[in-house]
Amino acid sequence: MQFRGSEVAIAPAVQNKLLRAQVISIEQLITLNERELRSLPNIGPAAVSSILAALAESGLSLAADPYEEYECARHSDLARDAELRSYFLCGSCRDAYVQLALGDRSPQWVSGERVEGYCGHCNELREVRLSQWFLCGTCDRVIRSVGRGLASAKFVTSLWADMFRGMPELSLREIDPVRLRPQVRRSDVNRVATADFVADDMSGSALLGIELKTGRSALPEGGIGKPMSKFQLDTTDCDDIRAAAATLNVPVFLLHAQVIGRAHAPTERYEGVGLWFARPWDMVEHLEAVRRRPRETRDAAYFKTAMFRPFAEFPAYVNDAFRADLESMRRDGFPILYRR
Repeated sequence: MQFRGSEVAIAPAVQNKLLRAQVISIEQLITLNERELRSLPNIGPAAVSSILAALAESGLSLAADPYEEYECARHSDLARDAELRSYFLCGSCRDAYVQLALGDRSPQWVSGERVEGYCGHCNELREVRLSQWFLCGTCDRVIRSVGRGLASAKFVTSLWADMFRGMPELSLREIDPVRLRPQVRRSDVNRVATADFVADDMSGSALLGIELKTGRSALPEGGIGKPMSKFQLDTTDCDDIRAAAATLNVPVFLLHAQVIGRAHAPTERYEGVGLWFARPWDMVEHLEAVRRRPRETRDAAYFKTAMFRPFAEFPAYVNDAFRADLESMRRDGFPILYRR
């Protein structure tokens, strides 16, 4: 049997492999997609590359695969778990998704129906429309976390204004706001660490920094639902806290905000229901272990949740005990938050 298709310069050895796989002509070959071609016996990656190159030279190609992976709109690569992800967004936030996070990619689909509900990004009650993009699971979680993070920052700012009303000389300033970003692979060399918030004194000098983490779970003494048993913090986040403290030359405190979703059908609004703080010195005392996160490539430090105290106690701490901690840091340095 001879392979029919001499007008396409497929190497004889590869032609023989196709014949053994019962593919006898170019016409038959181009009815296959790449996945089907790779599944044929004796057709390995080298043979597939040779076939694709020969077809391209003749202006031909394999068939499209109806089950091929979708391309994630955020990291611009094929992903097996990329699928249509749906978001209720107001018009301005939909534009922000396109311009700031998804590489100028318009949605795959936008509903013609306009409903009054909470925008999944700005968390404001507005006219919203359902919008869909192809996104992988990781990028979907990152995108959704931004709206929750924005709600968390507003929650912290509001509580600070309420609880520090008696200390107007201490003003809170957000210096690393949560924002939409495209996926950027940053090396540790290029990593710039800064606190999320800085509290300034009357002279405008930084007095303390705050690193804010947001989640759905509560901690002991407050919040909604069963408290988490352990608190996980990526070691890179621990490094960032220490680097920010060195840059500011003031202590940086860890805050955990519990932000939950409440239905406003068909949308959802985010609401802050709990806030806690941890002194860096207490973090050191309550460190349990450093290990790899499950199903991930990142290391995390695991802390006992007893290191946290309700944020309602923070003003009294700042007023009574903070100065001693500030002097301790400037004398002995900021504590090392974990050791491997």
